[in-house]
Amino acid sequence: YQAHDYYAQFCFTEGDMERAATHYRRASEIQLDDFSSPIYLVNIFRSLGRPEEAAKYARLGLERAEKALRLHPEDSKPAQLGAAALAYLGERDRAMDWLAQAKAIDPDDNIAEYNAACVYALLGELDRAIDLLESWLPKVGDDWKLWFKNDSDLDPIRRHPRYPNLQTLVS
Repeated sequence: YQAHDYYAQFCFTEGDMERAATHYRRASEIQLDDFSSPIYLVNIFRSLGRPEEAAKYARLGLERAEKALRLHPEDSKPAQLGAAALAYLGERDRAMDWLAQAKAIDPDDNIAEYNAACVYALLGELDRAIDLLESWLPKVGDDWKLWFKNDSDLDPIRRHPRYPNLQTLVS
């Protein structure tokens, strides 16, 4: 599982979405309680222009995230990623509820801040997403900056007038 997961992350940051999809798919098949790989596949299949597969993995990831949250209510990651899946599926109110739950569990989590920006971008709250990313980008390493560059969750902000300012924080 971990080899596929790590290699998929590497492929994603390199922009190799086909290879990332192969390895995230395999990771989700090996570890049947893995919610993150299916939700990352949503992003990848959206980038590849394959919305049916994206929706399929959004539902699978959400189902697994719900189980993980019930088993480990102290872990905010299922709520963070579940919120993104819900936003992708067009379930705005539920996405916002899950995001609020993630923030309540782990209010100072740096990755939760990034995932919140993704949810806001998917929901069309572009200024709110950019505000979070402006404070997040200076705090993260190059690996996360590469993720940021390839993350289709953030596509809605890429034409925003404030986006070039974010690009300066990545370089």
